[in-house]
Amino acid sequence: MATDLVSGPTRTCMREISAQLGPSRLQPCGDGSGFTPGPPKDTSGAQGKNLFSSYADHITWSDPEQVARALGVFERMLRAYRTVVENSYSPEGETPQQRWAKRLEGVRREFEYDGYQITEGLRIQKAGESRPDHEMADDQLYAEALGVLRHARNQIERLPSVTRDKGEEAIRDVLLVALGAAFAGRCTAESLNGAGKTDLLLRIGDRNVLVGECKIWPGSKRFPDAVDQLFGYLTRYDRFAVLPLFIRAARPEEIVAKAAQVLSEHPRCVSAAVPDDDSRQYKFVLRSPSSTPWDVEVALIPFVIS
Repeated sequence: MATDLVSGPTRTCMREISAQLGPSRLQPCGDGSGFTPGPPKDTSGAQGKNLFSSYADHITWSDPEQVARALGVFERMLRAYRTVVENSYSPEGETPQQRWAKRLEGVRREFEYDGYQITEGLRIQKAGESRPDHEMADDQLYAEALGVLRHARNQIERLPSVTRDKGEEAIRDVLLVALGAAFAGRCTAESLNGAGKTDLLLRIGDRNVLVGECKIWPGSKRFPDAVDQLFGYLTRYDRFAVLPLFIRAARPEEIVAKAAQVLSEHPRCVSAAVPDDDSRQYKFVLRSPSSTPWDVEVALIPFVIS
């Protein structure tokens, strides 16, 4: 019988953490992981635990490829958990850093039993491995940021008063708050990058992992200008971008279809999106206008606003 690469006690440790995160913080951690939820075998505990089990109970823990993806999810969970712990109240007078160090020590012990180490950047790797300690690969951070934007979009649409009569910048600031909360204030607005100031810039260390340009739907003829504007803010080292599209219309589905069509027919488009009606996110690969071009993954995320 194949041996689990992540033991039951370690998975139980992460399941306990999921209870502290709750569904709203836990769901973005799994976005982009490629796992499909199923009926949880362990239904004890609150909603966060049930959501965790709906994924974890259907992972083959002896499969190195699946485990590698699961560890990426665990890394994102630890990042979210750190924020929860550091923002929690401590009657013992501990600093947020002391509180987190104490919690992390117990988690590290569980992973050490399985032959893993957790770095200061909260990366989980095999003991003895020596790799650059980026907190996550850029594509993983990008996927997490898109998840934050989608969940912010869903909440905005449930609360029409948040965007009623608001302009583009005011709505952008709502997204800035969401990304800032998820990434410890490392997302900024009106930030110099490339040849101008981009609406949203998520920078981790010295790397840009997301550049965003927000737009209220201007019509099919003017929407291509958003692509040109976005590329003005990108450098050849920027590979991931997002176009949050704010839509005020009785039939937003028609506008979403038009926007996706405009992007797929844009002369810079090298890969058109496969419609994802469940998450309402559409990914494209666009090529820069440079004489030495590079490709950029651009996500279109529509927001229906009041």
